Amino acid sequence: MASGIPKNVANPSLYKKAKAKAKAKFDVYPSAYANGWMVQEYKRMGGKYKGATGGEVTLDPKKSDLNNDGKLSGYERKRGTAIAKSMAKKMNMGGTVMVQGRGCGAIMPSKQKKTRVPRG
Repeated sequence: MASGIPKNVANPSLYKKAKAKAKAKFDVYPSAYANGWMVQEYKRMGGKYKGATGGEVTLDPKKSDLNNDGKLSGYERKRGTAIAKSMAKKMNMGGTVMVQGRGCGAIMPSKQKKTRVPRG
């Protein structure tokens, strides 16, 4: 990153143009607003980033083998893959976590703190 261009940029020349536009538009550069605008401009101009595409799900053969014969049938493989994808999707959506209250005594369930935890 000696030239100021991240390694995950697919089109460095387009990135330089977007960066020049951001420097011309904003008085203070670099700043959070300027960098955010520059990334959006780079994407509007058709720029993309290299890296992980995501969506890869690993199949657990032991959990997928329904009849415990040591072999996965087509049905077992499809079912296991579908379950793994569903679980991965649920994990990325986030959820609600109960936070343990501090202090003495019990806390009524309606008064317990619930914290939303974003995942992914």
